[in-house]
Amino acid sequence: MSKAIVAVVAMTMLILAPAFAWQLPFGKDAGTIGIIAPVGAEDFPVGPASYRVVGDNLWVLDSANGRVLCFDAASKMIKQIAVPSLPKEFIIDDFALQFAGKDAVEPSAIIVVEAMERLIIKFDTDGKELLKIKPENLIQLDEIEINSTGQFYVGDYANSVIAAFAADGKQLRQVAWQCSGFAVDSDNNLHMIHFEDKIGHFHVKLAADGAELSRIQLGLPEMQNPRLWHVNANGEYLLSFIPPEGDTNSQVLHTYSAAGEILKKVEFKNPYYVKRYLCAGKDSAWLVDADYSKAPDQPVTFKQL
Repeated sequence: MSKAIVAVVAMTMLILAPAFAWQLPFGKDAGTIGIIAPVGAEDFPVGPASYRVVGDNLWVLDSANGRVLCFDAASKMIKQIAVPSLPKEFIIDDFALQFAGKDAVEPSAIIVVEAMERLIIKFDTDGKELLKIKPENLIQLDEIEINSTGQFYVGDYANSVIAAFAADGKQLRQVAWQCSGFAVDSDNNLHMIHFEDKIGHFHVKLAADGAELSRIQLGLPEMQNPRLWHVNANGEYLLSFIPPEGDTNSQVLHTYSAAGEILKKVEFKNPYYVKRYLCAGKDSAWLVDADYSKAPDQPVTFKQL
């Protein structure tokens, strides 16, 4: 399938936005993103691990340099924020942006998960530290989401749980999780996917206080490795699977309605060395086209349908 098709269908399903793509070069100069070449054959290159789209802006976790960068629609860097209080050696796997309300376009805070020392660091857009914690009961911090009130969720792959934290960093609860992605909607609800043998997959929605609001059966027991990426204001959501006959880099992305109906499907190839390689904005979704092993000669490109 052509790489032009890997970009994901617009979430509204009504109007296709004009296609354009961000293209970000690697390097050490201003306006570029960092890359660390592998030391040995068994190592992976270290580049941006996570991306977020807000309006026409692309936010990038510059994992090699410990920064969060923002690029406009012309791929010009308009903001860079150093992550405060990082240890001397660090691995930053994911970040999330906090917004004060549904209509806000500028984040009020940023939060990252650092895997080497198991740190969660929250800071404002001027780089001032707001919170730093090291949860002793979490082992492998990997994914993070935050809602408009500051409550945040951290996925622990080793323990197979999502830990919920209050805005002040107090851990509130843990929820059993099958390491299948999760998302927070504009009403501050938490969404995740649950699988049961012979039945298939369920879409589970939890309120901010942990109460289960809905559990919708999606079926598709033959599909593997589900990952929930995004939930829009209409309750439609993006969920990817590896098909039974596919390899780990060949996936199918489903757009579901709030009622659990499949609205659209598209096949795509996920890139190597990127943790959050698919990101969605208000009306559209974007896929990373990158091979960090070929950096800095080959830039990172984002494609939209």
